[in-house]
This record gives sequence, C-alpha cells and structure tokens, in this order.
Amino acid sequence: MQWRTAVAGLGLALFFGQVQAMVSCQPVKPGEVFVSPITNPRKISPVDGTCWVNQLSLTTYDGAKLTANVFLPRITHAAQRFPAVVMINSWALADFEYLGQAARLARDGYVVYSYSTRGFWQSEGQVEVAGPQDIRDVSTALDWLQSNVPVDMNNVGISGISYGSGISLIALAQEPRLKTAAALSTWGNLEDELYPAETPNQTWADILVHSGKLTGRLNPIVPQYAAALRDPATTKSKIDEIRIWARIRSPLQYVPMLNSRQAPVFISKNFQDDMFTPNSSLEMFRRLTGPKKLLVNQGVHAIPEVPGALLGVDNYIYNQAHRWFNYWLKGEQNGVVDEPKVTMEVKFSRVRESLDTYPASNMIDRNYYLAPRAGVRWDWGCWCMKGGAGELNDQPNQVVADDWIDNKFDTTATSGLIPVFSTLAESINIPVVTWLPSVLRGQGVRYEGPWLNEALKLRGIPKLHVKLKPSQPQAQLVAYLYDLDALGWGTLITHGVRTMRDAVPGQVMDFPIEFSATAYDVPAGHRVAVVVDTRDSLYTHPSNGYLDMRLMFGGGDQSVLTLPSLR
Repeated sequence: MQWRTAVAGLGLALFFGQVQAMVSCQPVKPGEVFVSPITNPRKISPVDGTCWVNQLSLTTYDGAKLTANVFLPRITHAAQRFPAVVMINSWALADFEYLGQAARLARDGYVVYSYSTRGFWQSEGQVEVAGPQDIRDVSTALDWLQSNVPVDMNNVGISGISYGSGISLIALAQEPRLKTAAALSTWGNLEDELYPAETPNQTWADILVHSGKLTGRLNPIVPQYAAALRDPATTKSKIDEIRIWARIRSPLQYVPMLNSRQAPVFISKNFQDDMFTPNSSLEMFRRLTGPKKLLVNQGVHAIPEVPGALLGVDNYIYNQAHRWFNYWLKGEQNGVVDEPKVTMEVKFSRVRESLDTYPASNMIDRNYYLAPRAGVRWDWGCWCMKGGAGELNDQPNQVVADDWIDNKFDTTATSGLIPVFSTLAESINIPVVTWLPSVLRGQGVRYEGPWLNEALKLRGIPKLHVKLKPSQPQAQLVAYLYDLDALGWGTLITHGVRTMRDAVPGQVMDFPIEFSATAYDVPAGHRVAVVVDTRDSLYTHPSNGYLDMRLMFGGGDQSVLTLPSLR
C-alpha cells in the first residue's frame, strides 16, 4: 500500500511541478490518521489514490470569485490525462453538494470539478438565474481545468441537479469544449415553469425566492418578477418582459444548437415535480435529434437524486448517469446507447418500464368525450337519477347543456392537502385520495368514465379540452385526473391548471388544460374520472372577487379528455 501511495504522490508532484498549479496533494505521512479524502483534504488516499482539494477560488470574466473544489483520481505519472466532469450546484446549495458522487467518479478515473454559482453562499456576485453570466462562468471553469489539473479536454462532461442542470444544458449548447451533459431534475422551458398556462405556482415561487435570499444574493429583478407574476393587476407588457427574460434561460430554446452539434444529452425528471413539471423536459427530449437518454422517476423535485449526489450511495439515477459518462467520456462499451432511450417508473409500483423513445411507438391516444352533468333529473333510459356527475364516453356528446361552477369555495378535489408534503408522500406510495361525491356541486363538477375491462396504462401527458364561457375577464380551472373505484374513492393520478386574465365575458372559448405527465396503471374494474374546479392551494388565484364559469356542451363542439396510453 505504501508503494502505491508513494507512486501516486510522485505522479502528482511531477504534474503539479510542470504546470505550477494552485492544486497540491501530498501522501499521508507515516503515523498520520487518514479517514477519507473529505476529512483529509489535499491528502492522497492510501486506499484508492484519490485526493480532494477544497477551498479553491475561480475568478470569473468580471472578477467575481466563486468557491470551488476538485476531486482527483489516482495519478501515477505526469503524462496522464483524465476525463472530467464539471458539477454545478442546485438552487440555494453550494459546491459541497456533489461530494459523494464526485468521490465515486474520481475512483473511476475522473477529475471532478464542482463550483458554487455566482451569488450563492460564499461565491461573489448576484444570482442571475442561469443567465448569460452563468454560462460564461462555465467557460471560465473549463479554462481553470485546462490550466490546473491533468484533464483530457476532448472528454469533458457537465452535470447538475435543478439549477445546475439548466446551466449545464445551456452551456453544452454553447461551449464546444463540453462533450455531453447529464441534467437531473431539470427544466425545458422556464416560461412554462414560472407561469404555467398563465398560472403562477405560488408555493414553489415562495420556496425559491425565500431560499435564494437565505443562502444567496438574488438579482433584485428576481423577487420583483416573482411578485409581478402573482399580482392579478400586472400588465400584459410586464408579463411579456418576464417571458423574454425567462426565454433566454430555457434549455428548450437551445435545442437547435444542441442538434447542430449532435451533442449527447442525458435527462432525468421526476413525475411529482411541481416546481419544474416534466412536460417541458419531455418536449425538449422529443425535439433532440442527437444521442439521448431519458429517465422519468417517481419523486418530487431533486429528492431522488440527493442520496447519490451528497452521500455517493447506490442510486439508480446516478448509476445510469455514470454509465452515460463512461460511454461518452471514456469510450466504455457498456451498452447504454443500445438500450431503449426512455425508462419510466410507474406510480405506486416501483416498476420501471422501458420505452423505445418518447412518444413511444407503442403509445396511442385514447379519447373520452365529456357529457354534461346538467341538472338533477330522473333518466327513464337507465331507470336512475342523473345530474350528480357528468360522463366520459367513447362516443361524441349529443346533449346541449352547460355545467355551471363558481369560486366561492374550494372543493375536496386537491393536488394535496399540504403542498409539497402531499406530493412527497406520493413518492413513498401514500396517495392523495378523495371521495368524489363530496365535491361541492356549486364549485366543482366531476365526469366519470365507463368501468374498465382491462388495465389502462397511462404514459405521458394527458390533456383536457373544454369549452368555457366565463362571466368576467378572469377565469381559472383546475383539473384533476382520478383512478375511481366502485365506492367512489378517487386516487389522484395527476392534475393540471389554466388561467385566463383577458377573456371576453359571455363569450365561449376554447380552454385546453395540460396535465402534468404521468405513468400510472388504472386497474381493470376501476374507471377514470376528471374533476374540474376553480382553486388549488398550489396556485395563485387570478382574482380576489367572485368568478363564475360555464362549461358548454353541444352545438357540434366537443369537450375531450385525451389519455396517452400503451397499446
């Protein structure tokens, strides 16, 4: 063991002597207690030859100093060059976030450089939210690697969770020295995430702003824009200004550049991610034409990735990302590019299903036509009472009627009684359950489908298209998709929302609602149901006053629920 440490120390000394680097590692002295590279920084591990160097400083193009650290693999001679991965922190976190995964990569022969983005923790500057300054900082990090550590600059990847993932994707599109990216809990279109279907997500916006203020120095425009999106009085011109600001921070906008490079892209998303819903990332994946891989997992934003990032424990997401890097940066023929491009973890089952791509070749859209609830009445055709619920039918609706609801109260339909915690509970197989007959008739309406003869395997983004007649310029509908049993208990599958702020009162308009993507199996003997109401605790309501809306039926226009499912 001692001779290996001595050889590794000689290799480091030769290398660092040549480049006069700011990084130095030394062998463990006789009698010195060594626990791990983390507890003994700048010491060469006598076990695996790796070394961790912390308290580094990266000076950016504008003079701001960012905190950083680097993990080095075993170095045995000065001519060695290693593949490298740059890791960028999540929102409100710092360069220590990836210590566990960096150690694993270093043991596998990688140089891993992690830094804290500008404005967070001890890094100078302001938080620019994946703006052009942040992308230039990536290039500065690559300059540092090239000058200070033994890196093969033809084989450099980049990775991050959440905030770091968006920066990684945009940088991959613009920085030719980057070969591939692994983006975890990422986003595709920041416009859609901040203002989905013109509906501010007040819960997650508050979490982002407050956590950003707690651990960083936000550009003042960030809380200003967040407040403007929540304010129903914000002008359209201001909203358009925010959209432009968000657009340049959206990886989806850089897909043409990624495609022109045919840059390999690895994406991992979580189904219960209400901060950055999977939808825009699925759309980005669909548009990519180069080598690509997509994992969609159960879990809320960033939580499934944390154990692998911080602690380095076995983790499906990071294990797959590691294989991806091994193929593209080390040339390891491990089969990762020959496997199906997509895996989805089915809700409440932990079963992973492989798809050839997204949308998969074996997927179809199943349409249900909504029929109105209308008034409470006796139906001689079925010898039963009707009017408690509308219907989801295989055939187009022929009934002329409307279903009227207002916003006086919320209903029992909900994305979760406690925002964030309810979706977190879903990720550990505790569903959000509602007894659908309890939905207030005046504030919500439910539509129930036929009993299923076989399981319905939902995969992708369900969509609801209704005809809406608002009585005022503002309108908001929240739609919930349920797995309904024989006793009327509905297990929430997914939900979606749409808001209008400039509708024409009294005019019927198209009102499409896109649900958050899902992978869920509705069992035989159950049925699909949709509840529509006007409020949810996750979202900002468009008005402090009274709103009422009518769902319109008849006249040749159909309201349709579209469910992407496996054949």
